[in-house]
Amino acid sequence: MGIALHGLFLFLFIPLVLFLFLRQPLGPGWSVAAGLAIMAGHRFVAAPWMAKFADVRCLWCGRVGPATRFDVQASGRTWTMSACSKAHAVSAGLFLRFVSRFRVAIGLGIFLPLGWLLVASLAGAAGHPLLPHDLNALAFRVVVAATVVSAAVIPFLPGRAAATRPARTDTAPLSCPFPLHNLFLLGVRNTLWVFRLVGAWWLVDGLRRLL
Repeated sequence: MGIALHGLFLFLFIPLVLFLFLRQPLGPGWSVAAGLAIMAGHRFVAAPWMAKFADVRCLWCGRVGPATRFDVQASGRTWTMSACSKAHAVSAGLFLRFVSRFRVAIGLGIFLPLGWLLVASLAGAAGHPLLPHDLNALAFRVVVAATVVSAAVIPFLPGRAAATRPARTDTAPLSCPFPLHNLFLLGVRNTLWVFRLVGAWWLVDGLRRLL
């Protein structure tokens, strides 16, 4: 339970950054600066925390206990991760293979709207707004939500899951093109439920605003 609470605490910095970027409570300039500072510093806490517990905590569900080991290449190194069962190792593998295969599309769906939001916010702070912030924030939410909901759902559709299941002779390590420690904080399964629920709300709210 203590490990799970630590992971939850570290994960909460992610919605804090989103709050700063989207709601800008400190004004556009200071809110963006604070969010970027948290993003830059977060990995120096979360990645060592993952390294400490990677061999005992299931990457998929976050459970601590007897584990199946497997390697994941991420952030320029190979991590030995754990799963509390073979089924959870397979589920983690399905997701990681999907995001590795479609890393360009997923990256564009996340980082392009993020980049635009930050540039537009800084332009507004400098007195040269590109578009109203509400419109920039809406575009960010809709595009990012569509991206993360797709990544959280498609790999586990029956046909897709069968197509991406590795062959029995496939012993190559998995890879994660995005920060693995962010997925480890809650466990991949719980993180994907956050993506589905929050993403669905952002899409519904975005459609409501457009209508």
